[in-house]
Amino acid sequence: MIAILLSIVLLFTPLCLHAEGKDSVLASPRVFQLPVNCDGRTVMVTFLRGKGQERHALVGCNTYGKPAIDTTTVGRIIIPDSITAPNGIRYWVKGISRHAFAYCTRLTEVVMPETMTDIGDQSFIGCTSLTQITLPRNLVVIYPAAFRDCPSLNLIRLRSRSGLSVYSDIFDKSTIDKAILMIPAGTSDTFKNSLVWGLFRYRMEDYDL
Repeated sequence: MIAILLSIVLLFTPLCLHAEGKDSVLASPRVFQLPVNCDGRTVMVTFLRGKGQERHALVGCNTYGKPAIDTTTVGRIIIPDSITAPNGIRYWVKGISRHAFAYCTRLTEVVMPETMTDIGDQSFIGCTSLTQITLPRNLVVIYPAAFRDCPSLNLIRLRSRSGLSVYSDIFDKSTIDKAILMIPAGTSDTFKNSLVWGLFRYRMEDYDL
């Protein structure tokens, strides 16, 4: 009986979830992973236990760099702000794991919820058809190479007004040179000298962000 229970626990425990900084949601203790339906698409989600009674969900499982969705997925995918697990507990979607959408070459857009705080490294690398992204207002950190090798990326909406931690290589130089960066109204001075965002040639304020 003990052996059977142990096997079940191992089956639903992600093997190599990418851990970042100690305060990152990506470093939270693992609970279990299951495929769930997001906007009609099957997406692998890892359910995490946060501080106290908090329950977090992370899009992707990072098992040997395996993407969260079928790499032939076409078009747009919408990630909800929360997911109810089979045990009936509601989990807030807080992050995208490493390689979650890597090399999904037919994906054009991913809509992220405002609950999201972390985007893992190489999470969208090689998404050659990805044309636009909207970065949530509550986003805290974007890890290395998150949007590298995305040659079609031409519009980036940045909803955060400040405090966003990024690495210098999250975008290709070609993206920085040609893509339009939309920032919240009144934040030009905040971002013009910032790492990465200050390098964009085309920055525009948007009153709707």
